[in-house]
Amino acid sequence: MNKAQLQGMLDLKKWYDSEVNHRDMCGTYAFCAFCDKSVSLPCATAYEKANEAMTEAQPVQAAPLPEFVSAPATVSTPNMPTPKKRAAAKKPAVEQDSSLGKKFNYDKVMAKKAARKSLTFAEKYALSSDTLKDRYAKLQAALTDTAKGEAKIKSRISKQCDTYRRNGETVAKITIIGTSLRINLPLDPNAEEFNDGKTPHIDMGHKKVYEEVPFQFKVNSKLGLKRALALIELIK
Repeated sequence: MNKAQLQGMLDLKKWYDSEVNHRDMCGTYAFCAFCDKSVSLPCATAYEKANEAMTEAQPVQAAPLPEFVSAPATVSTPNMPTPKKRAAAKKPAVEQDSSLGKKFNYDKVMAKKAARKSLTFAEKYALSSDTLKDRYAKLQAALTDTAKGEAKIKSRISKQCDTYRRNGETVAKITIIGTSLRINLPLDPNAEEFNDGKTPHIDMGHKKVYEEVPFQFKVNSKLGLKRALALIELIK
């Protein structure tokens, strides 16, 4: 098993354990002490470093990885489910078959992720935490909730993002970058009112996809969500 395959296995394990424990398990394993997120394939790299440290400290017979892969490991991780148990623990068939109305195959998506290939917005959403999904739903509701008689704001999900338009004009774009939920709005990133230190943002106007909505704001906390909702009301 090469390093990319090991990363894919560990990603799968984190997803399974997160589903069982109803929380993000990233950072909870013994090998996470060696994690450096700035490197390529961080989990696999940390796992290998932990193995090396364990071997140097006390040489022992290598223990096998979970039965659906074959490679030596000296650092133990929580029990991994067998293929049958793993299949039973997956999300309901309806959720596995589609994500945001787009076709979704979990195994294929995980293979793409392990190979470091780009995922679509719907695929990123399907693999996201419940917290991110809840924040996304609140942003979506705020954008599409218009008063009677006002022009409707409609959503269209593409490979890159979820775009909101009203009367042909782009009102907002929501993207997922890594584990970060972000909203782009048609506001001036250089405006004095947004540069008081209370609304940290990024100017993405240099990218063609964000020309109409250059103001990018991260929605990664309760406070971030509160401020994002206030910005939505401002542009509406």
